Amino acid sequence: MTHHPNNNNINSCLNLKCFEASCPDGLCPGWSVILKGETPLEASKFEINFLCDRDDKIAFHFNPRFTESDIVCNSYMGKRWGHEERCSNFPFGTDEPFQIEIYSDNDNFHVYIDNTKIMQYKHRVEDLKTITKVQVVNDVSISSLEITKKHFY
Repeated sequence: MTHHPNNNNINSCLNLKCFEASCPDGLCPGWSVILKGETPLEASKFEINFLCDRDDKIAFHFNPRFTESDIVCNSYMGKRWGHEERCSNFPFGTDEPFQIEIYSDNDNFHVYIDNTKIMQYKHRVEDLKTITKVQVVNDVSISSLEITKKHFY
């Protein structure tokens, strides 16, 4: 179900509504997270969260919402959500396979759906090495998750 090039610890939650992959060295510039999956017919939303190793921070919250045909992005720091950013370019369909690649450079996360760039999100966490987990939750079936070093686009 999962491919992780460094054989780092990979955990999945019991009900498969939650999946986590660890990246102990942090998701520094040049790393990509590639998720292949499918959403069920009755999907309402799913989330990809880039979690920090301390302070309950979410460096990047990527949240496609099928009921709104919108993608909501945000960060959770200092025990509160920041300013929400929305992307109305909604390339997802229910019951259809997709590939999401989230690539990090020095300044932004770049989001590609099926090899087409749909958005970028400015880093709100200063030290990217503290981003040590990728979490996928809610209405999505994951066929693979890969964390890999990339060059740039």
